[in-house]
Amino acid sequence: MQFRKSINALRAVAVICVVLFHFKVSGFQGGFVGVDIFFVISGFLMTGIIFSGLQKQRFSLIGFYASRARRIIPALLVLCLALWAFGFIYLPLEDYRALLRTIKSSLFFASNLEFAKTGNYFAAPLRENWLLHTWSLSVEWQFYMLYPLLLMGLHKVLGSSGTKAALVLLALVSLGASVYLSPSAPVFAFYMLPTRAWEMLAGGLVYLFPLALGKRARQGAEVLGLAAIAVSIFCFSEQDVWPGILALVPVVGTALVILANSESAFSRNGALQFTGGVSYSVYLWHWPLVVFLYTCGLLDSWPYVVAGVIVSCVLGTVSYYWVESRVGTLTTAPRALFKYASFVVLGVGFSAITSSVVKDHPGVRFPYVDLGRPDYASALYEQECYPSAFGASDCKLGKGEVSVILYGDSHAQSTAAAIQMDNPHAALSWARGGCPTLRHFEMHDKELSRKCGGFNAEKLGVLQTSYPGVPVVLFSRASMYLDTSRGNNYRVYFPGQEHLSGRAYVDTYTAEYSRTVCSIAENHPVYIVKPIPEMPFSIYKGLNLHQRIFQRSSDISVSLFDYEKRNRTAIQAIEAAAKQCNVHIIDPTPKLCPNGQCMGSKNGVPLYFDDNHLVDSGNEQLEGLFKAVLAPI
Repeated sequence: MQFRKSINALRAVAVICVVLFHFKVSGFQGGFVGVDIFFVISGFLMTGIIFSGLQKQRFSLIGFYASRARRIIPALLVLCLALWAFGFIYLPLEDYRALLRTIKSSLFFASNLEFAKTGNYFAAPLRENWLLHTWSLSVEWQFYMLYPLLLMGLHKVLGSSGTKAALVLLALVSLGASVYLSPSAPVFAFYMLPTRAWEMLAGGLVYLFPLALGKRARQGAEVLGLAAIAVSIFCFSEQDVWPGILALVPVVGTALVILANSESAFSRNGALQFTGGVSYSVYLWHWPLVVFLYTCGLLDSWPYVVAGVIVSCVLGTVSYYWVESRVGTLTTAPRALFKYASFVVLGVGFSAITSSVVKDHPGVRFPYVDLGRPDYASALYEQECYPSAFGASDCKLGKGEVSVILYGDSHAQSTAAAIQMDNPHAALSWARGGCPTLRHFEMHDKELSRKCGGFNAEKLGVLQTSYPGVPVVLFSRASMYLDTSRGNNYRVYFPGQEHLSGRAYVDTYTAEYSRTVCSIAENHPVYIVKPIPEMPFSIYKGLNLHQRIFQRSSDISVSLFDYEKRNRTAIQAIEAAAKQCNVHIIDPTPKLCPNGQCMGSKNGVPLYFDDNHLVDSGNEQLEGLFKAVLAPI
């Protein structure tokens, strides 16, 4: 197809907003729409190549596949090899093997299928995946594989006019599926071709239904299209349901700019033309740098962010000139396709062999790589655990008479050492990971919901009849159960009220939480622990990677403001229950968040096992916090 400067400028806009979104540059909270822009562009270009070839009766399916492989595979393969070498030196064994698995799925263009099993694109721990961004390449490649076959079949049976009508229908069906599934199955809708195909088909329809516009109309269409893209970038955010109906805004905006094909200042801008040319390589290289800064706790430091953006552009430019531009022209399509397919198979095989070797012979890597994870089990007390239903942890901590009961989710277990340091007697620990402290509720994970319901019913029943007067300390990672992010299977809702939102949902949660707490308070003094601060990623991984790269230790923290923002609803519910049920609140933040910063590590020592469970070093920061609970004993 004839080169269009407006499309190249759109590529530049797309990659710029994606890069700035991923580096968390203020104002670009909707920058993820850059992927949608890329999808529309791909649909337009691929439809033009295929349809014009079919009309001229000289379309080659093998040639099409070979040209797509030549465009995409070499730069991707070089990135994967670079990550293979980086991980071999710097990543812990299990993280390295996970990277190798992702390399294999990325080279097979199936990474979107793998990531869809893992969860929400916008949340940790996916943000720790070095090749998360290849999900969009996988979607595009799947489209490239199926689309020419579809067009060939439709064109043969229905002719040109019938094919155009069929594509309109398919685009509407895909759009309908996206709108329907985005709220109810957000992870599938985000990652999968059936709910993304309409965006590429929209670009194809722009090619198939060209409009003869005058100069003024073209200028108007371009301005309107760019305005729609700008609204998407600056007004949407990751909290919006996506793709769904909102994705129409950047998709239609991109379609209007392509349709206009105007020789405007936007199209002629030299910086945009250059950036559009290197956009694919910049897209490939920027995300591993984002993950690096994120894992090292540096993504909130603007000097590192600026450096990350610059290095992304430099590496992308080098990749363009040294890899993309140096790929030889096609000789014969079958030979070229065989060559690139062989590269993929070799890359996948090499990754599989490496994974097996480092698993069985970890000594082949450098001995300082695996610096070790802090122990999850505490060395500060003895414990004796008993078989328990519903996958719960049912343990007696220490020796002697039971003087306190710790009840809740996994935080009841991981924070127990903070109590036992001051407790001369025994404690009961009733903990079931992923379970909110509620009597009547549902979760999207039905099996977990069933087990949590059984666990809570059992323990609440025991508290009604046993251990009268023994204090009960309640722990909960409540923000997780209240988080409305797409794909959060831990979010609670209430029977018959699944679609509640906003203030009505918060009020319903608070009322049910208060009823549960009050039922315990009938027979026990109750102490509710405000949520333990959560870190954005696994602390020990970040500290280790920072140490290996920079050869110096560091500390990782989050602001107390961010903690309070994330836990605002949970804290309001705790305060309401405390007032209604006459129970006490224990706040860990004065000890864990001095000077307005919640510590993830102290003097280079991790306080957490992962991103939210305290270990002994973290519990030692809470020494003395629970003396009020134990004082009456």
